[in-house]
Amino acid sequence: MNLMNTISAYIDNGDFNKAKLLCFDLLESLKHNPEKSETLDLILFNLAGFFVDLGHMAGKPNLSHIGFDIMTDNQKKFLKIVAPSNFYYNLANAKTNLISEENSFDLTFENIEELVEAKNYYWKALRESQNEGEQKLELFVNLANILKRQFRLSESLRYYDIVNSHNFDIPQSHTNRSDTLKMLNVVSNSYSVKMIQEISQGYKTASKSTAIPPSWTDYYKQEAVDNEAKIAEFILDKNDEESTRVEYENLSSYRKFCIENHLTLSEHGLYCSCSGSARDNLTIPLTQQSIQGTFVPRMEMVLNRVKSEYSLARRNYYEYLHPAKEYESLLHEDCFTELCNKEMLGIPVEKIRSSFRLCFGILDKIALAVCDLYKIPQKGPIYFHNFWRLNKDGRREIFEAVKNPGLLALYSIATDLNMHKNGEWACFKDWRNALEHSFFVILEEESKIDPYKSLSATKEGEIVYIEDFKIFLLQLLLLTRSAIFSFVFSVRNFALEQPTINAGINCKFERKNFNGSTY
Repeated sequence: MNLMNTISAYIDNGDFNKAKLLCFDLLESLKHNPEKSETLDLILFNLAGFFVDLGHMAGKPNLSHIGFDIMTDNQKKFLKIVAPSNFYYNLANAKTNLISEENSFDLTFENIEELVEAKNYYWKALRESQNEGEQKLELFVNLANILKRQFRLSESLRYYDIVNSHNFDIPQSHTNRSDTLKMLNVVSNSYSVKMIQEISQGYKTASKSTAIPPSWTDYYKQEAVDNEAKIAEFILDKNDEESTRVEYENLSSYRKFCIENHLTLSEHGLYCSCSGSARDNLTIPLTQQSIQGTFVPRMEMVLNRVKSEYSLARRNYYEYLHPAKEYESLLHEDCFTELCNKEMLGIPVEKIRSSFRLCFGILDKIALAVCDLYKIPQKGPIYFHNFWRLNKDGRREIFEAVKNPGLLALYSIATDLNMHKNGEWACFKDWRNALEHSFFVILEEESKIDPYKSLSATKEGEIVYIEDFKIFLLQLLLLTRSAIFSFVFSVRNFALEQPTINAGINCKFERKNFNGSTY
């Protein structure tokens, strides 16, 4: 144990070479130790973590690879001695250190697979932490980081906001939130004064942290100053923060719920809760510069449809959590036979069942629109989670022809729902099918009591408890929201890259990038 403490101290002090030598010595001794015990397994697990940390901090991917191999080779026994969330979190960190492409804007539909694999491990860690009843802020930060690198910006901003709301000294969350807003500027081709203020504030907060090396303080301070300089020309309300609070308090209870749960379809609402986030005013065209293309009105029609359905899915979720009093009498009027099996029935639970189904309908419509936009031939029904099939009909080349962050984000989201990509939320697709075509059952509470064997018609995996279903429905609503934003950004990018095709329709559109033409 003293040796482990020594290695940890070396790493903390930046003595990476000394730490590396001790790690290799310890690894060799463990290999030749005939004893089998949980204590030695725990030492090996922690040693794997040291290799991962060294690989990251010393810029030596080969060391992270050693740690990753130790964890994968010993996964079964490690899962017996450490919390599953801890194991998958460390495995995700190791995989992240092995990603070859550092610049998200150089991602392709081939090298994004490395990020997809790391993302899957973080989702697994998150799901296990929920099962363990813990909220791990460092997991939220790293999950947000990997989502950010796949342009899933609405989701990453949500996790940074959750972490920052705790007011702990976690500077990485503030700086990465600012970096995400910079990416949002480029990907969305829009910005606001509030966005720049938020970027500056993130760096300013990080510069005051005691958890960063002193040499980083000046850099973050300068980043804050540089961004503040960009808004000096604007006339700003000195009580901007107070104004935002007042505007927020004047919103309806429902809109506050949407903002607090990150369920709005407002670009401004991604980073601010003022009256600017009071409406779902997400559109494909922006302002003042004409572009030509008949596809833009078609895609705006798609957006209108998915926004309408998302609004209903979101409202159903809200009304389940805040039920009207009349539902009590309606449950009595509906007159269900008491089978003593704890199944939830009636309008309230049907609202969230409907909400779940609606989300998949939205995603499938987005897939159909992508096929329309890129002229991808399809045979039979189109499903969002598996329509990509990059190795068929030259699709990879079609998608790669236009560097499109929004399209990469949509692909990343689709992998979450695809069992063949080890997607952590692939079960959602099975649930949707069961909701439509089988006897998917939501139970009021965990219970094995079913005196009349009434649930025997259900198949394995078609019974879920309400507390779990609520968590998973929120997750699906957030994934769907992310897909809607990514769809909009992908169409904007497609339009800007192909300004002369399909001439005949003019739409006002303008690229606005305060951070220069490239990120």
